[in-house]
Amino acid sequence: MKNQRRALRLGIFIAAALILFVVAVYLIGSQENLFSSNTQIRASFKDIRGLVVGNNVRFAGINVGTVNDIRIVSDTSVVVTMSVRDRYTKYIYRNSTVQIGQEGLMGGKIVLISSGDPKTGRVQNGDFLSVSEGLDIQGMIAQAQIMLEEATGTITNLRSVTAKIDSGNGDIARMLNDDSLTSQLNIASHSVNKSLHQVNQLISKVNNGQGDLGKLVNEDKLTTEINNILSDLNSTISTADSVVYELHKTTYALNHGDGTLPRLIHDEQMASNIDTAITKVDEGIVEITRAAETVANSWIFRLFSKNKKKDEEAKKQPVQQFSVSAGDTVIIDSTRSEVRKNISPK
Repeated sequence: MKNQRRALRLGIFIAAALILFVVAVYLIGSQENLFSSNTQIRASFKDIRGLVVGNNVRFAGINVGTVNDIRIVSDTSVVVTMSVRDRYTKYIYRNSTVQIGQEGLMGGKIVLISSGDPKTGRVQNGDFLSVSEGLDIQGMIAQAQIMLEEATGTITNLRSVTAKIDSGNGDIARMLNDDSLTSQLNIASHSVNKSLHQVNQLISKVNNGQGDLGKLVNEDKLTTEINNILSDLNSTISTADSVVYELHKTTYALNHGDGTLPRLIHDEQMASNIDTAITKVDEGIVEITRAAETVANSWIFRLFSKNKKKDEEAKKQPVQQFSVSAGDTVIIDSTRSEVRKNISPK
């Protein structure tokens, strides 16, 4: 009886162990997708951020598979192979994207698959899905640490500033601890108010039309005069334009006309002829003058001239001598053959 009981207990123990083993194998196999048909999906990452084989693959918050293989292809590419159960692949399309996430702040890494467009078709075995950048919790934690360090430094600086303010160093400390600056500010504000009052008085006088500035602001007489001046100026400008136009016409006629004056200006041959004629006229006048002098001095002309006696009397008269100083005017009368001195008044 004792042997039978021992054998029964041993059989029960072995049976329970076998049942536990089968259950464990089933659970592990179901988790690793060992007992269901799966589809292999790949994705190429630059950084897998600590992802290891066996991590879960999630779609819409549901574990749909596991990571089967991680293989380094190059220094910038790591290919991750994921095993997804077939009953979930009908919701995953070829333009779906994958990213590496994390289960909580301290949990393990997981692969997250987003939904795509049904028009692109269901994902097939061996397809590569595009990768999108996910949240890097570790990077965020590192950045948070840097920010905490900077915040600590800022707090230290603030403590130093507040200590200086409390000790009375600097202008801000004086504003907080010294009343003289407040008094000076009050005096300055009083002066500003007084200046503003004076400005208001000036503005009031201007608005009331007092003084030249008030008349300039409120009366339109000056504006009327300015308009009249501008009108006269416009008329003057119009007249000047007409004069300029006439001058332009005149200069154009001088430059392009056929009259005598344009020919005198532009025709060198005519100018040369005129110069020659003037020269000949001058020479003729000189010759006529010389001939007249010759006739006048001839003895025949003097013989019959009435001035003969006057010349003889002039020769008999004594010559008057007189001195001439600077500033005196001497007049020579050729008809009377005498010289007179005109003394200028001093």
